[in-house]
Amino acid sequence: MGAAAILMTDGSCDRASSPTDVLAAAAADAIPVSASADPGFPFRKILCFGDSITYGVTLEAPELPIGSQASLELVEGYVPKLWRQLESRYGPGLELVNAGLPGEGSRAAVGRIGRELRAQAPDLVLLLEGIIDVDNDSPDFPAVRDNLREIVRIVRSQHAALVLGTYPLLNPDGFRATNPENVPKLNDLIRRLAREESLVLADHERAVDLGGVGADGLHPNEIGYEVMADTWLAAIELLADATNGI
Repeated sequence: MGAAAILMTDGSCDRASSPTDVLAAAAADAIPVSASADPGFPFRKILCFGDSITYGVTLEAPELPIGSQASLELVEGYVPKLWRQLESRYGPGLELVNAGLPGEGSRAAVGRIGRELRAQAPDLVLLLEGIIDVDNDSPDFPAVRDNLREIVRIVRSQHAALVLGTYPLLNPDGFRATNPENVPKLNDLIRRLAREESLVLADHERAVDLGGVGADGLHPNEIGYEVMADTWLAAIELLADATNGI
């Protein structure tokens, strides 16, 4: 059997299923990659880089017993949904790498992105980082801006294309939505950075409504991840057309 069309890189997370378990399951169900993708599509390998929202978790239980510990569940996040959409449009032979690391802030992401780029050598990076830095009482927006800008610089230094993403809004009724008012400010920062760096933007804030957010108020549910996949796809197609001079 050939290489898996969707790969997941190692990283710890706050759920019962470890990344090692996920990787073992993925290997058992690996989808062969052929070389028959549309030759006009410029991105054969895509690195999906971010935190737990990229990794693909949610809280499915609408209510928790008093005193119980919340447990996030691994679900089919945006990465496999996006892969199926890309394969449907451009044929088999495309590879998506899930490089989501739950709990990662943007400073740690600066240190990790270079390793992922060297290990994976992607044609395109989908970047969604920053919410860990601002969903608290003391957000450091200038630091997030500088860290994201540095990630953009590193990606470009490795000659990969990049799409920048905003975050879906938090549901203030969820227990993980500590400071939901900070997320629109983060998204405005991301939009400004996209304009300044001439990057294509996947604006998930404007695409995913609160019905697409899980019970914890932070992580999308299945509906939200589906809309995120749609939004990434539209941005990727826009960039592909620009890359091909269409």
